[in-house]
Amino acid sequence: MSVSTVSTNPLKVAVLVSGSGSNLQVLIDAMQAGSLPIEIVGVISNVKDAYAVTRAQQAGIATAVFSHITEGENAGKRMGIKTFERHASAQLNDWQPDLVVLAGFMRVLSDDFISSSPAPMINLHPSLLPKYKGLDTHQRVLQSSDVHHGCSVHVVTAELDAGQVLTQAMLAVDHSESAQALQARVQKLEHQVLPWTILLIAHGVLDIKATNEQTAATAYLPELPLKLWLDS
Repeated sequence: MSVSTVSTNPLKVAVLVSGSGSNLQVLIDAMQAGSLPIEIVGVISNVKDAYAVTRAQQAGIATAVFSHITEGENAGKRMGIKTFERHASAQLNDWQPDLVVLAGFMRVLSDDFISSSPAPMINLHPSLLPKYKGLDTHQRVLQSSDVHHGCSVHVVTAELDAGQVLTQAMLAVDHSESAQALQARVQKLEHQVLPWTILLIAHGVLDIKATNEQTAATAYLPELPLKLWLDS
């Protein structure tokens, strides 16, 4: 996809999930309303009982579950990441998406899996990267002196939460609130910045394959990340 060429066809999106899928639901709602030019071609979960799978099935979207907890004679044993990646890679190659979105997906993927993907991958992370990579971001922010917090959408690489940041949404930190309350406020930002970012990708404003290159075609655009301030 280039900045100068925008397809009139919907962007085919595959989503990887592990949890409740609230961000997936936002994408489903935007797709169904016609406000986001995408077609969610499938959802992959590494958790059997993730509610995100139910959300996808209720919307008539294809799903594939490769649970990280095995059943049968190997019940309770954790599925190795290589086994998960083998199944997931085959499924993605079958669906042939234009974009793979990690939305609440809680496993670190290998460089081989990422490089062999049929499409670029982006991840939604609950912090203003490069700060607070990994887990427990809200609690860590509250234990700091930071005045701003938020979420980031970035390109997926083998290094945890280290890929090029595309977009960020920010809010003011209230250090008197709980981590749960801060998480709820950040989640409202997530529900806005993820579809906003995908819209920019669908319209060719963000070219993931060229994010590390400041070409003549994109020189007039602001440097990444694009930032959205929301006082939520």
